[in-house]
Amino acid sequence: MKKLLIFVLFLSLQTVTMAQEADGLEKNKAVYLELLGPSGLAGINFDARFNDHTRLGWRAGLSFAYGRSYNLLGQDSDVRGYAVPLEINYLLGSQKNNLELGLGTSMGIYNIHETRGEIVNGPASSLTAEQQKHVIGEYKTDNGTLTMLRYRESRNTFDYYFFGNIGYRHVSNNGFLFRAGITPAFTFSKDASKKVTFYPYLGLGWAF
Repeated sequence: MKKLLIFVLFLSLQTVTMAQEADGLEKNKAVYLELLGPSGLAGINFDARFNDHTRLGWRAGLSFAYGRSYNLLGQDSDVRGYAVPLEINYLLGSQKNNLELGLGTSMGIYNIHETRGEIVNGPASSLTAEQQKHVIGEYKTDNGTLTMLRYRESRNTFDYYFFGNIGYRHVSNNGFLFRAGITPAFTFSKDASKKVTFYPYLGLGWAF
């Protein structure tokens, strides 16, 4: 009985998918501004179905990303850059309202500004010439003098991450496009404080 129910459910889903692919979408292309999500901070994207008879499609864009983190030890990181999000997606629903599901990757060039602190034993006069360039203060303690150093560096790096897309898409009769959802992002970068993060996104644009 369970096998029969599973088979009927699978057959029903296949039938719905085939019917939707046969119908396609009246407005199967779109241009939109996306805030957060796969676009980082903000990005312009083009979205289209692979043909007139399917709801399977793709999107590509250009985005600007910015992020900053810091801790109580005086260490902070400032990251900004430009990236290209690429995604394969599928729309499940009607002509106007759809569940949007997708998988993709974002690749970009990022500039990283880092500040880190270090505390060494001894007065500043006992340090090397290179260390003395980074001295920001001396502190007297019961165990002697401690010197605090601060280093700043900037570098450019290529980075990428993978992301998912779970959201709602609405297209009005006149073509106004509204998107909102959640993006789980997966990164393997050594500069990332978290390997898995979740970001909301909002998209506004025009479908045609």
